[in-house]
Amino acid sequence: MKIYRVEPEHARSSGAEITPILRNTSGCHVSYLKLTGGGELGLHPAVGEQVFLVLEGEGWVEGETGERVVIQAGEAAFWMDGENHRSSSEHGLTAMLIEGSELDIRLSLYAK
Repeated sequence: MKIYRVEPEHARSSGAEITPILRNTSGCHVSYLKLTGGGELGLHPAVGEQVFLVLEGEGWVEGETGERVVIQAGEAAFWMDGENHRSSSEHGLTAMLIEGSELDIRLSLYAK
């Protein structure tokens, strides 16, 4: 067994810390995201399909339509390859980002 520390590597926008966790040869990437209160990941295109799984806290996510949808712990947003999107949190949130191609999501879909 090995124990690893989650340490932020870079920030894409103010109040956002992203720590890459793993990458594999098939192009799947998993990262840990921490948004501080008022933090935001600015508008950018998804590189591959992307799952934004909120582990703690709440905030909002936005896709191509520009509609902001509140998201909280236990919920996930999914963006298609190339889809412009952004996310933010008034009080802070922690999320797992999973990026790749042909992601087979096993979560229940529901509309808010």
